[in-house]
Amino acid sequence: MNVRGSWRRLLGNAMSAMLGAIEIYNKPRFAYRDEVFVILLINSWELLLKAIVSKSGGRIYYPKKRGEPYRTLTCRDAFWRAAHTPLWPKKIPFGAVDANIELISVYRDQAIHFYNNRSFGAVIYSLSQTSIINFRDVAEAVFGRDIGDEMGWRIMPLGMSGAVDPVKFMRGKGTASDQTRAVQDFLTFMQEKTDELGASGVDTGRLCTVFDVSLNSVKKIDKADIVAGVTSEDRADAFIVHRRVDPNASHPFRRKDVLPKLAAKLSAYEFDAVVHSHKLKENPRYCWKDDNVSLVKWSSEMIKYLDNLTPMQITKARDEYASRNKKKKA
Repeated sequence: MNVRGSWRRLLGNAMSAMLGAIEIYNKPRFAYRDEVFVILLINSWELLLKAIVSKSGGRIYYPKKRGEPYRTLTCRDAFWRAAHTPLWPKKIPFGAVDANIELISVYRDQAIHFYNNRSFGAVIYSLSQTSIINFRDVAEAVFGRDIGDEMGWRIMPLGMSGAVDPVKFMRGKGTASDQTRAVQDFLTFMQEKTDELGASGVDTGRLCTVFDVSLNSVKKIDKADIVAGVTSEDRADAFIVHRRVDPNASHPFRRKDVLPKLAAKLSAYEFDAVVHSHKLKENPRYCWKDDNVSLVKWSSEMIKYLDNLTPMQITKARDEYASRNKKKKA
């Protein structure tokens, strides 16, 4: 029996589970929406963490006990093994990610074994948004897979009533009916986790961050990067307008500007090698090109991408680049 499992299959299922969670959350008429969403969210994390353990050469099964079936690692145990492998991205504080998963797991466990108060929705929404960002960053740093590439811009959050402000809710400024005893206990637990991370000097942005999505008048379209709208006609389709962004704002850096900003020293040759090997010039998230004047500029995301590379990845890119140059000379 392969006690390490297949990290590729684990990663594929992790991505599928996360996409399923996001799709379900965006269904307006789904009676058990929050619960199913969170169950899939934690499931996707567990699979991703096991994929990291597997890729690092670790086992994803506990030692077998006589007379009992094999058991795979729990999400918590998988997290600690994954976070202490060389593959875990150094730029992502695992303490905050762990606290975020733990808080969402409390809600998940309650959903599986009992039921949750609807008031949890406001705080779970904020925790889950952060969790999805954490998932994307870890998966991209370790495996080079961005879950954002699997989704289009065709998700539009709409509601018939105003959304609860998570910040006011967590500060106790909601209505009395918003916060039951169970919710108050959960918020207290969340505050304790926040204080622990803060005392340790860990960025709590990986624990819980509020992202605001709003719908505005089309008269403001000139200031938006992406605008989603619905016409007033009953049979008209939704439309999306992509506004051209000034590359001087979205991609302000030349190569000479990027190199000094990197946490680890990278030579110009190594930079070019990584760009070639990872095909970064073909990804508009990182690169903007003006072929008329041979101008290439890079975004701030490029700096994050390079900082997350392992020495092994850089060496591999350098070797591939050297081999390619030799063939061109021949």
